[in-house]
Amino acid sequence: MSFAAVGSSLRISAGETQALKSLPVATQITAKRALQGSTADLGRLVDYISMLNTSRYCCLAPIFHATLDSIQVPNYINPKTIPAIMRAKWSLMGLVKISTVTPSTSEGEDDPVTKYIVRKWDEVYPWMRFFARNCLPPPYDVSVTPPRPDLCNVFDAAKLCITPLSLICTQSEEGRHLLRSSISVQHFVAQLWILIGNLQGDVLQGDPGNTTDGLVSMLRASFALTNHVCVSESEDPDKITLPLSSYIQAAGGVKPVVFTLLRYIRRITRDAAAVEEPRSWTTGDRSIKQLHLYTVSLHYSFEFIKVISRQDVSCRAQLIRQGSIRTVVDAIAQILPKILVQANKELDFHPQLGLAGRQNVLWSGYAYIASAIRDADDGVACVCQAIDAGLIQTLEKGVVCPPHANRRDHPTRGRLGDIELLFLLATFFMYHRVVESIFRHWFRMQSAPMEKREIRDKGLGVALELVLTSTIDAMDHRSVEPINFHEYRCSGPGCPMCTSKFASKKCRCAGCLVSIYCSEKCQRTAWHNGHKKWCQVLRCTVGPWGSRDIRKSLQVIAGFETSEITGMAKDVESRVREAQQQFPAFRDKLVLMLDMTVYPPEVHVLPVHKLEQFPGDDPIWPEIADEILQRSDSPPKGYMFSVVKVHLGKSKFTLFSPSTALRMAFVDQYFSDDEVSVDEDEMNDSKPLGN
Repeated sequence: MSFAAVGSSLRISAGETQALKSLPVATQITAKRALQGSTADLGRLVDYISMLNTSRYCCLAPIFHATLDSIQVPNYINPKTIPAIMRAKWSLMGLVKISTVTPSTSEGEDDPVTKYIVRKWDEVYPWMRFFARNCLPPPYDVSVTPPRPDLCNVFDAAKLCITPLSLICTQSEEGRHLLRSSISVQHFVAQLWILIGNLQGDVLQGDPGNTTDGLVSMLRASFALTNHVCVSESEDPDKITLPLSSYIQAAGGVKPVVFTLLRYIRRITRDAAAVEEPRSWTTGDRSIKQLHLYTVSLHYSFEFIKVISRQDVSCRAQLIRQGSIRTVVDAIAQILPKILVQANKELDFHPQLGLAGRQNVLWSGYAYIASAIRDADDGVACVCQAIDAGLIQTLEKGVVCPPHANRRDHPTRGRLGDIELLFLLATFFMYHRVVESIFRHWFRMQSAPMEKREIRDKGLGVALELVLTSTIDAMDHRSVEPINFHEYRCSGPGCPMCTSKFASKKCRCAGCLVSIYCSEKCQRTAWHNGHKKWCQVLRCTVGPWGSRDIRKSLQVIAGFETSEITGMAKDVESRVREAQQQFPAFRDKLVLMLDMTVYPPEVHVLPVHKLEQFPGDDPIWPEIADEILQRSDSPPKGYMFSVVKVHLGKSKFTLFSPSTALRMAFVDQYFSDDEVSVDEDEMNDSKPLGN
């Protein structure tokens, strides 16, 4: 049968013509008519493409390419251009269907997506944009009817525009580079991402209703990978990728990106939680496949949120402000009981559906939370958000699942996995805001006790036990009387006035930012009574910024400092001996540093001038060390005094010993005026002091 086409633009090569002869005769006749311009026959060719014998129908791709190549995207839609538009619609559908059902080729050959879509991108992409512009609702107002729904319903238009992008991300390395390097394509992807994120419900106009899975849910799940590909690094380091700012600008700015991303995570989580319980717990079970799709989508959503948080400061701040940590914790809490299930050897050790892969999804979420805390200006607020969202209870549920880290065919724990996140949280337990969140956490635990679970992940179980013990220690240190006495009472020698009684007239020392006075008289008296010397020391106790979080947490920090140094007495002695041998010229200027930026805390002994962010060269320190030696009941042995290293996120500070500073600077208030007491209700009713 001859396949001579009408018009030079619709001609196909001799080899392509020969390939068509392998099809059934009826299909050959339909193909000939399609090449001659029959729109109806072009649609029939698309229907012929089936899951059976897909390799036979790949020869139809040249017909679809020739059709697209012969048609120019119209600037206007009128009765004369509608037939050409319909031919383009069926051709694009045919290419998408062939790329979807054709199995991957052997190594060294182009995959079907690269061959039929990416290499013909100049033909395919303009029509994708055309159908998105005319047959899909506007991205920011999905209630508006598309301009021309008569050309293609929303259901088919969504598949035409989004399915090629999903196929490119999963199968074509060349196509992935195209997404990372083209401004036009990134703008197209960003607008579609906003559109799908704003769609309500799971049914689109034109949905035939022949599938049990909603198309919107499937598109939402697949778009997570597409987004991640657009902002991730290229597999080839020599290929240039666009900066993240171009994608954010294409999506409308920081706020639309953040709001849409968090909405995606919440809706994907809802879809995953709604998956029915698997019946057979095999790789072919429909519920297992659905759950895998949604969990992988969450994994790429967590990776996407981690990338934009790390690369863009505005996105990072906006994410925290909009409760991203709370959203991620809630997502993990909902999917964890569904995916941390030991079923059978076939499923648990499957390369894609296995237990290790499912754990990796959780660890991606934990990694974002950890990176958000580490990189934040206000890491304390991030930790409070995580604890209030129930992160510790969620991590407790994870002890039911073994890590499989001892098997070579499964990945080990991530660098920022569950244990690492737990230890990171513990480095913030000395802050008063975190301790208040811990109080609320324990209240929830007591009001809704969790069932006792068999601890199968021993490593996570031990880490949880250590961290929960630290939470109890933090609450104990916070409860020691008097509670932050310097914040609730005038620091004037012998003055019994409480801050609640002179709130409108309070005067905070501008030097140390710790002492508060009821009047200038008390302030002058305190200055001449010893505050002149200890003012500088107290300022070194709250850090160079005078952070409110540190200032309000001095009592808890002091409690941890005392307990940790006491508990590590033998280690301290050995560190002092090592430092005396290492720094013989500074034997009388050694300082003990308690590093609380790591968990468990570590001790180091260094010369005072080698401390980071600490005025070690100031001549006041030998004088302070002598006074500590004279006035302390248990003076330091082998070192001048201790310092504490803390962090508030990305900022780290080395503080002069809070326990020593509070004891020495406020000795009269703490130990002399026993008759003065602070009413608990009065303390609770008093307003927080300004900076």
